[in-house]
Amino acid sequence: MSRMLEPQQRAEIRKAIDALDTPVLIVDLDRLDANIARWAAFARDAGVKLRPHGKTHKCVEIARRQIDAGAVGLTLAKIGEAEVMARAGVGDIFLAYEVIGSPKLPRLIALARQIRVRVGVDSAEGAEPLARAAQAAGMTLDVLIEVDSGLGRCGVRPGQELVALAQSIARMKGLRMAGIFTYRGYRPDLEAAGREEGEIMVTEADRLRRAGMEIEEISVGSTPTGRSAGRVAGITEIRPGTYVFNDAMQVRWGSATPDECALAVLARVISRPSRDVAVIDAGSKALTAERGPYSSRGDSHGVIRDYPDCQIDRLWEEHGRVQLTDDARRLRVGDLVEVIPAHVCPTVNLAERLVCTRQGRVVETWAVAARAQVQ
Repeated sequence: MSRMLEPQQRAEIRKAIDALDTPVLIVDLDRLDANIARWAAFARDAGVKLRPHGKTHKCVEIARRQIDAGAVGLTLAKIGEAEVMARAGVGDIFLAYEVIGSPKLPRLIALARQIRVRVGVDSAEGAEPLARAAQAAGMTLDVLIEVDSGLGRCGVRPGQELVALAQSIARMKGLRMAGIFTYRGYRPDLEAAGREEGEIMVTEADRLRRAGMEIEEISVGSTPTGRSAGRVAGITEIRPGTYVFNDAMQVRWGSATPDECALAVLARVISRPSRDVAVIDAGSKALTAERGPYSSRGDSHGVIRDYPDCQIDRLWEEHGRVQLTDDARRLRVGDLVEVIPAHVCPTVNLAERLVCTRQGRVVETWAVAARAQVQ
């Protein structure tokens, strides 16, 4: 009997998907749950805390899933994101970002009265206002010093500069130096890069301890480097973010497979101007302008499921141009395609909602509750 119903079930599933207005972000819950479970299991086995970066999903329901699976809390960048997640019940947040500017300080203090908050710093100039605000509020604020382990973005350089800053912060009333953290970025050899990232940070923690500092937390790791960095003895915490969805970048780097990509932009073909070109209704307002070597034909703004060699070679605001391979020429006006985005984090920030599917069926819709929270 079940075999007889299979064609009908497939038709119903297709009908539900066809009914979605496009472009829209769809999340495969089976893949999402598997990604969450996989990294939670790794953290348990490695003996490190998992503190996922919520900038990837900005979604309360996903944050709860991560915490239920064993994450100790969230990593976030902006106070606005943290306010959204705190209202939803997340009680432990690390702002892995320098909180600079007087308008932010009352919000930070208000947040610290509600939940456990730690804040990133990389200069005395940035730490002093935090110390004054905490003192005035009658509290002690935990901070982690950001170490530049090779990216060349924020962070103090390893060695004496780090020691000098740590000593300066240790003298500031209102602050407690809880540890150090880093984000190193992506390198060609992910295993070696992650191991080196972890080793740099353990070395610097030991240097600080010899200088008389108490270092509680050594926090490292992105999705590409988190596993190898997390296996370095002495590391206490990893902060992967993209793993929850994955994207074309992670597949290219080898830190995920196409089957582990849980989010896609569902788009519709709106024009076939020539034999080798299709135009979809997902442009730069649905897919980010980022691109990379994700197609056999050249740099692409994403990967089209079932047609991975097609190149999304140009985006306008509402249009995406696709250079078709031979097998993709069958696409017609009105057909649906799923695009694995080049970089999922800014893609999610463009959307108001996530349509969740399980085995092809639409089952839930979740708000991207912290979208556009850039302050």
